[in-house]
Amino acid sequence: MARPKAPAPDTRKRILAAACDEFGAHSFAATTVDRIARRARVNKAMIYYHFPNKRALYTTIIRDVFAPITERVRDAMRDDEPPARKLDRLIDTLVRSIDESTYFLPIFLREIADGGAHLGPEELGLLAGMFATVSGIIAEGTKQKSFQPVHPALAHFTLIGPLVMFRATGPVRARIRSLRHIEIPDADTDMLVRHLQMVARRMLAPGLSDADRAESTRAEIKEQRAKI
Repeated sequence: MARPKAPAPDTRKRILAAACDEFGAHSFAATTVDRIARRARVNKAMIYYHFPNKRALYTTIIRDVFAPITERVRDAMRDDEPPARKLDRLIDTLVRSIDESTYFLPIFLREIADGGAHLGPEELGLLAGMFATVSGIIAEGTKQKSFQPVHPALAHFTLIGPLVMFRATGPVRARIRSLRHIEIPDADTDMLVRHLQMVARRMLAPGLSDADRAESTRAEIKEQRAKI
């Protein structure tokens, strides 16, 4: 009897890429193994050869997409530096990691829309680890009195939210430009890093009045524009 034909070396990679596209475009619930198989140009049996079920395939993708970003952030925090410098480095690492990831944003946004229903304990732990890193830096800076006290979750999403929404709304801004002829400027990675670092500094700076903060923010915006 002839031995079963072994899968091509790139089959698993093709399945994962096809599944990323499908899950990102249609969500977990709306994506079927049949759709993934067609996109990957394999039969369903080959998908089940590599993954026991759709949930296992999705879990693998979540870990493959999320884990490298959290690991890069963790590595960036290993040096012993002042909290302000740590926060600058964290923002730089996070923005660059998300900009370099093809699948993070579409899958992350789908999960937000679904209330994280398809994230298991390990995947939720990756997201929680990111919050713990940001809140730990803020707590350290507050203890050293280099940061003012802030709500840690609000501070976290003040930094993460603009990054996610600005990148996610790229296609919407493109349609507005095309159909309404209104230009909403884009920002490259370096500009986005500088902007979020400025936001973080203004949010956490201790001992400034509202007028001082506004004046400092205007000065930093002017400085950013001069660099463009």
